[in-house]
Amino acid sequence: MFEKISLSRKRNPSIFFTICAMTYLVFLSSCENKHQSNTTSIVLIGKIINPRTDHVILRNYAGIQDTLKLNKKGVFTKRYEGVQPGLFTFVHTNEYQSFYVGYGDTLRWRLNTKAFDESLSFTGAAAKENNYLIDLFLEIEKSNRSLLSEYQREPSNFKQLIDDLIEKRIKKLRKAAKKDDFQDCFVENTIKIIKFNGWSRLERYAYTHYGKNDILKSDVLPSNFYSYQHHLKIDDSKLLNNYAYRTYITSLVSNIALYNCARKHGSGKAVDRMGYDYRKEKLHVIDSLFTDQELKGLFAGIETRNFIRNRKNAEEIKNLVSEFLKISEDDALKDNITKMAATYMNLDPGNKLPDFELYQYNNKITALSAQVKGLGVLFYWSNENESYALRIHKKVNELRGKYPEINFIGINLDDPTSNVWHEASEKFGFNESSEFQLVDSQSISKQLALRNDNRSMVVGPSLTIIDPNINLFHYQIETTLLGYLSR
Repeated sequence: MFEKISLSRKRNPSIFFTICAMTYLVFLSSCENKHQSNTTSIVLIGKIINPRTDHVILRNYAGIQDTLKLNKKGVFTKRYEGVQPGLFTFVHTNEYQSFYVGYGDTLRWRLNTKAFDESLSFTGAAAKENNYLIDLFLEIEKSNRSLLSEYQREPSNFKQLIDDLIEKRIKKLRKAAKKDDFQDCFVENTIKIIKFNGWSRLERYAYTHYGKNDILKSDVLPSNFYSYQHHLKIDDSKLLNNYAYRTYITSLVSNIALYNCARKHGSGKAVDRMGYDYRKEKLHVIDSLFTDQELKGLFAGIETRNFIRNRKNAEEIKNLVSEFLKISEDDALKDNITKMAATYMNLDPGNKLPDFELYQYNNKITALSAQVKGLGVLFYWSNENESYALRIHKKVNELRGKYPEINFIGINLDDPTSNVWHEASEKFGFNESSEFQLVDSQSISKQLALRNDNRSMVVGPSLTIIDPNINLFHYQIETTLLGYLSR
């Protein structure tokens, strides 16, 4: 019978931390223990080619969080004193990456947003370590895609495959570390990346191999399938700098919650992975896994926001937010989630969308109501996410050709004081007659709970909301649109 060690679905996941406290983890020992009195003074200098905004964010989830302005050449610089070596997180718009700050003087890096990860390169202090790190990231991305075809292996075979892959990467790392004299702290952190990535594949196995409906068949997994959890410590906010950590936690929580819900219903068939019960269970799992309030709030907040964005039932949104409020102790986060929920509930089908002002392509101002004739689909985009902008316009063009009676309206969210919208539209040949830009992007974005690229909505005459959050890429989108047309 399958048991998932301390995280068994047949036990209370909170037991997990008692075991962790007893074993206290040799593998995930902090670099701080090794260099308790050793800190470093370092200058970070970066150059962003084709920047999407005028700033970058740097943080280490241990007291440092900076928003650094780019100059006209796309360059930023910052000196830090008394910093513990370890992983940092670098964020520019919707892209982020881990990098290592070690002992040394100056670390320089350079990237082009047109190929964010592929173009990232380093010189100066810990440059060899960071270049190894980005190469490892690209290798892991490629390898994870190829592993998709391996999930049909038998459990013991798949487990051995992942164990061998982890061992191979660690051996390769240690060989490079000896050759290039990598700093010890970097090696420790990189081993964590390698292991978290491998463990994510193990956590995804049950769902991918057996499917949602037969998830309870995972009871037959070998007793050592999740044995790594004997030596696992995840309740440390500094692990957020590890790009494989969040993916692992997402996989872990989803795996446990799905199994728990399936056991409650007697089968995975009855579990709706987009539904309230499943999301509620995920919050309970997160609450059991973490004592660190930053981590608990972060992961519970992600699940709650995703549910709010994608659910159209106001009562279920209200109930899940109530569950979240029981878990989080962060007043600012609770206020943020509550306001977001209220905004989305105001966008329930049957309510009316605000009649906000838009710039036309000739820079004249028009009202949204003047552009919506009959059934309308509003899709929002920003040049900050160029790949999405191209994908959504390509999809809309396909749908326009099939459903000319639907008015597809593109709404740009970029800064109206810049020329970014016009430049992007001209560059990619967007349909100028059906493209607009928000006059007051900040205010309207809050009213509509918009991010740069996550919303499309269906409205009818008088701006009546029909669907506040439609996925135009869904495989049944045409059936959905035909249903709205036949009303």
